[in-house]
Amino acid sequence: MAKKTTPLTKKNDKKEETDVILVVKGAGEQDEDVHLNLFLRGFWPAVKALDKNATIAQIIDNTQDAASSPHNEKGGVHKHLTEIRAKFSDPEDKTRQYPNKRILIKESYWEYEVLPSTALGNLSKEWQMSSYVFVNMLQDIFFTRNSKRIRKLREGTIQETKYPPPGVLDYVGNYVSYWLLFLLLLLPLGVATFVEKNLFKEALVRIAPATLTSALGNFNGVYGLGFILVIAAIWAIAPSFEISKMIFMRETTDLKTLPGLPAWTLILLILLLLSNPLGYFYVLLTLLSLQIAQLLSRRLLWKYRKYANSDVDWASYYSYSQKNIKGKRIGKVQEGGLARLAFSPLIYRYFIFLALPLTFVITILAGILKWTKILGALGELLDGFVKFLLVGYMDDVVNYATDPAQAHRVRSVIMEDIKHFHDLTGKKKVQRIHIVAHSQGTPITFETLFHFLDPKYQKKIHTYVTLGSILSYYYQSRGILDLVYYNRFQMPIREDKFPEGFKWMNFWNFTDPITEFYGLDEYDWFKNEWIVDPQTGEKTPKRGFAGPVNIRTRSSLPKNHGEYWDNLEKFQIPFAKRILGKAKPEEWDPEILDKRNWHHAGVLLLWPFLLLLMAGAGYGMYWLWQNFFINYFHDINAGVQGVYGALFPPKAGAEKSLFEKFTDPVTLPLLKEVWRNVLSLSLVILTVWGAFDWAGQLRRAFKFGR
Repeated sequence: MAKKTTPLTKKNDKKEETDVILVVKGAGEQDEDVHLNLFLRGFWPAVKALDKNATIAQIIDNTQDAASSPHNEKGGVHKHLTEIRAKFSDPEDKTRQYPNKRILIKESYWEYEVLPSTALGNLSKEWQMSSYVFVNMLQDIFFTRNSKRIRKLREGTIQETKYPPPGVLDYVGNYVSYWLLFLLLLLPLGVATFVEKNLFKEALVRIAPATLTSALGNFNGVYGLGFILVIAAIWAIAPSFEISKMIFMRETTDLKTLPGLPAWTLILLILLLLSNPLGYFYVLLTLLSLQIAQLLSRRLLWKYRKYANSDVDWASYYSYSQKNIKGKRIGKVQEGGLARLAFSPLIYRYFIFLALPLTFVITILAGILKWTKILGALGELLDGFVKFLLVGYMDDVVNYATDPAQAHRVRSVIMEDIKHFHDLTGKKKVQRIHIVAHSQGTPITFETLFHFLDPKYQKKIHTYVTLGSILSYYYQSRGILDLVYYNRFQMPIREDKFPEGFKWMNFWNFTDPITEFYGLDEYDWFKNEWIVDPQTGEKTPKRGFAGPVNIRTRSSLPKNHGEYWDNLEKFQIPFAKRILGKAKPEEWDPEILDKRNWHHAGVLLLWPFLLLLMAGAGYGMYWLWQNFFINYFHDINAGVQGVYGALFPPKAGAEKSLFEKFTDPVTLPLLKEVWRNVLSLSLVILTVWGAFDWAGQLRRAFKFGR
């Protein structure tokens, strides 16, 4: 007897069309359907605002015989779907009739495919990726590889996948970048000399040759700066030469090691942090202030831009059926000079670069505290926080990026869901599939849709939405994702069988650090076709329809990375309109900002003014601390010591407790001297380590590619 199945719906409306929305979650160990619920909190009110008679229900999908993830520990099959029925009536065009819509919504839950990992292991991978991205960002700002040949690659004029071999400017750009990096590595050291005089000068005198120190006057004044500049100039030779060859030749040669900063640079930053945390935190605080002032000034002056969505390149928003070309050239501008430097995420990358050593220290400290009996609870608390951050979130990011086998397992979940709904026939037939991906879900869906999905399954995919995408970070770090290299995040992407109405919409905002505070500029690509303004004759490259359209949403500091889900104005309502049949919602035809092109100069002028205001606020807090709070805490400390002395009075001839020894005024200078000696010994070891590493990089560079 044939197995009886429950239909998806009892309603039989021949004019009804069925659309499917697949929600793909971001990083983190959330339960199944958490992100589905986040999406519905915004999408359902949006649908209801467009159709007051819309209905919502949860139904059973018996067309699925197995779970999309074979590693589902519970063994359950995710069969329940959310079903919405609605119809759109456009108040601006009442003559047009839209079809009845049946919308099925499901979360493609890929968490079961993530293998277990450790906090320190994840942190090491993140350091490698972040340091590589930071160095390459320096190189790209000052020596861009945006040559005529590469522009042709992006425009599709020539069909090649390999970048040209490195030229003279590539080597020079890498060299200058590593020279700057060495100086930025030592920036906390320079700040620390103002905090604790001669601390690092004494250490440098101990590890440098005596003849050199005497010739430079023991590194006093300009001689010390000259010494650092010379050392930076020498050190930059080896890593820049090695990495230049590795980056541009690796497509034809497998690597024995991945390009990136050597481990001793991380140890150096950790030592700088431990030896003088105050100076280190001054640098972090300064970078944070610079970033906040930059974002705030851009936010205030954004409406005075000539182009509305992001910063690099330009093209028409809709490359199909554009009614009025004039005034519709909207997109991005190629920044140059100081503006390009100011609007890049360089400050943010530098902040992350310096913050990662702090995370290493917290991880190690948590392990030490857990080992003690008295402070074990504090260690558990720190360890839980680190695991929540590094294992619960970072493992999804770095393991997907650096483990191609695990990435394939994760992608298979989305693939199976797409295939399942694509293959439904008869009354259950699906007309369109829409993908909504958040954060870490964006590289997963990007690779699935554009590089791995069989083209025959692309023809029903009409909308691809990325929210708070991390794709820019993946694009920048793609050179070190695997020893056996292939360009996982290359552009241009293949369009193949996508329908003509397919659209990729990307949403970002100024308070979301995951987006690096700009749109997916790297993923733009243009066809070898041009749109010509009939009046001015100006030519605009025609955007490939599978490239992203960037939409900047509101800045929401409390929610930042999660504000997209309930953003009705820019995301949910226009997305609901598109699902219900309106292919081009007016909210996604961005604001035209003609003759307002002084945004860049305005930001550069407003930026230092905001910094002065922040500095004034900081000084006001410092004044309050010195004149009020410090005395307040001093009184509290004196009271606590008095209570301790009354409860535990010292006994005559008794040996001091461990606490009393470490707080004794006689012992403290001795402990300080011990730490100075430890620092000096560590710097000697790092100097030797760095020298051997420098020689090894040169050797590898000469041997690479032979």
